Amino acid sequence: MKLKEKPFALLGVHVGGSTVKELREVMEKQKLPWRSFVDPGNAGTGPIATKWNHSATPTFFVIDHQGVIRYKWTGAPGEKVMDAALDKLIKVAEGNGQNTPK
Repeated sequence: MKLKEKPFALLGVHVGGSTVKELREVMEKQKLPWRSFVDPGNAGTGPIATKWNHSATPTFFVIDHQGVIRYKWTGAPGEKVMDAALDKLIKVAEGNGQNTPK
């Protein structure tokens, strides 16, 4: 995994109405290594979705090392787009980038 030793974290938030037990079973079956949370209620109405203005699934947020949301995509942006965004922010976090991207 190319991001294993990088300043990077992946989190999942499930907004589809599953229980913690159901999500845990899916994560074990799919061998998903990242931390995930269940946002209770109907999709988009739970406390996480409400706070983060999450109105569609999937939604991807990329948060930099300072805790600032730098990118948000509703729908999958594609591997190349996601990789480019992550590479840019990781370089900045490691001190190899010029400035924090806008």
